[in-house]
Amino acid sequence: MKTLITGGKSSQALKLLKAFTADQVLLADYGEAPSFSSAQYQFVSLGGRNEDTTAHNLLNACLDQDAQRLLPLYAFELEAVVKSAVLFEEFNIHVLLPDLVTFEQYPLTGAVNLQSWAVYDKGELIYASVPEIAAGYHEGLNGVFYIDQTTEGLKYTLFTIS
Repeated sequence: MKTLITGGKSSQALKLLKAFTADQVLLADYGEAPSFSSAQYQFVSLGGRNEDTTAHNLLNACLDQDAQRLLPLYAFELEAVVKSAVLFEEFNIHVLLPDLVTFEQYPLTGAVNLQSWAVYDKGELIYASVPEIAAGYHEGLNGVFYIDQTTEGLKYTLFTIS
């Protein structure tokens, strides 16, 4: 499966590679992309950043690169992609984000433990940096989350970059 991850030039995106070892990963970013690639990943340019056409640009990139899964990491991309998730699904591109109904439940900032994170796909745990924490409740989770243990239980914060 091909997975397109935005913010591809960031250390956070590179950290996520270990969660997608079975996939061919496209590390996409705005502006110029490095020409380096490996057997598991390659860099892809998304062109210039235009927040008015974010969802359209990401859909085109997924279609051009034949990506079946999209993981947007930039905070400015999230709302546009969540609102357009049905369009992505019509093109058989699965978006790794909470749906429009539950999106507001997950903060974009405020995670305390940046070392504890997990990737969920439609409620299924794909990868966890700290498996014993991530093995808790995750029914319906979709996306990448930082996980903090609090006195009230687990707190999930969306894994984003600015």
